[in-house]
Amino acid sequence: MSLPEDLLKELLRRRYIIEKYYENYLKHLESREYDKASEDLWGIVNNLASMLSLLLVGKPIGKHDELRKFINDLISSKGDVRLKELLLACERLHANFFHNFMDEQQFEEHRVKAEELISILKKYITDELQKYGIII
Repeated sequence: MSLPEDLLKELLRRRYIIEKYYENYLKHLESREYDKASEDLWGIVNNLASMLSLLLVGKPIGKHDELRKFINDLISSKGDVRLKELLLACERLHANFFHNFMDEQQFEEHRVKAEELISILKKYITDELQKYGIII
């Protein structure tokens, strides 16, 4: 069984976007621009969730409420209730981009949770791709 070519292209496109977000995240983290780093993390999470959604249900995530519903569905299917808390931290980071209300300590607490969610989503994507013999 193999992935359709258009799906593979979309996954690769999103991976490229994630890499750019990650590069920007590191720059903004180093320069202590936490509002911008917050949005970079949000972009990474959103694109990873969309990649996983494409693999699991055949469509990307287009709206914020779709992301929340998708994560809730993952909680149901995977049994990992931490995902809700991790997503809430990411949503606060997303709000921080617009309102720049977090101090360094608050940002750090939320950043760690966002990075945990990123790791979990990457693992789920890797697991799904391995079903097709694809290793990333």
